[in-house]
Amino acid sequence: MMRSGAQSAAGRALAMRCHASARVAASIVALLAAAGPAAAATPPEPAAHAMRALQDDELSAVRGADGIAFNLNNFSLTSSLTNPLTLTYVSPNGSALTLSGLDLSRTDDADQFADPYQLSLRPSAGGQQMIAIDFPLNAAGNQRWSLTADFANCGSFAAGSCAAGASFFGGTLQVLDLTMKGGGLYVAPSQVANTEGIAFGLGTQLDIGSLSVYSRGRAADGTIDHGDVVALTGIHLVDAGTGGVYMLADLDRHPGLINAATDGNGSYLHLQVGWPTTSDPVPAAALRIDNISFTTAGVNGAAATTTNLGSASIASMQINYLDIKFRTGP
Repeated sequence: MMRSGAQSAAGRALAMRCHASARVAASIVALLAAAGPAAAATPPEPAAHAMRALQDDELSAVRGADGIAFNLNNFSLTSSLTNPLTLTYVSPNGSALTLSGLDLSRTDDADQFADPYQLSLRPSAGGQQMIAIDFPLNAAGNQRWSLTADFANCGSFAAGSCAAGASFFGGTLQVLDLTMKGGGLYVAPSQVANTEGIAFGLGTQLDIGSLSVYSRGRAADGTIDHGDVVALTGIHLVDAGTGGVYMLADLDRHPGLINAATDGNGSYLHLQVGWPTTSDPVPAAALRIDNISFTTAGVNGAAATTTNLGSASIASMQINYLDIKFRTGP
């Protein structure tokens, strides 16, 4: 019985060793199977959502910058015919200038994210922190603005209305295909001693398809009467030296300033472009107008008459100092 028991115990020990060896062998096989793909000469394609290495040509196109990119895709502001959007400025002497029926819209690039505005916080060349809004480069001119507004002048404006017989209607102003190429708006605290306010830099390359004034205005349905019109077509504003972006104001060399101030005549909103702050010359602009024309409606069914004055240009112009004060009316 004892011999038989010893044989039985030996058999159980052998079975356990065999079972353990089987588990070890299975583990080695599983490990080799898991390690197999990592050692393969050609790794599998990553999943669509996984990170992947960039090729040199792809990496060279990557541009990194802090800030926010945004666009104005399909921007449109259209006035109601019965309750149009109106802006009125009342001067201290009681006269007023009114823009009404404002319509503003923009065309876009085919890819709405290809050329956005860039908003960032960064140091200027002078070392101060500034808020920068870089305009789209818009090299192809696909981002084009259009504006239409009626304008009028009132000689006696009081209590929110114009006195009878004191209003002069100037007509309808229309700007078509206005493009801004590069440049931007740059804002920082004022660096002028003893002067509070917001300093700014502003510039761009500007092209306008046409700027027209229709003296007969618009009909009740918003249709413009083309009978009498003064039109400037092909307007181009660039830097006279580079042919690119013209800086009307520059934070480091030729800053602008906007603030509120008070003098003996009361408070006012102050807009200024100060004298140059460095020895660098003030940027000069070149302006070209391709054509200036006047069209007069015919009388008693006669055809309209158009007079073309041809082109006009200014090779170089500078703004060394500008000071504008906006005051409220009495």
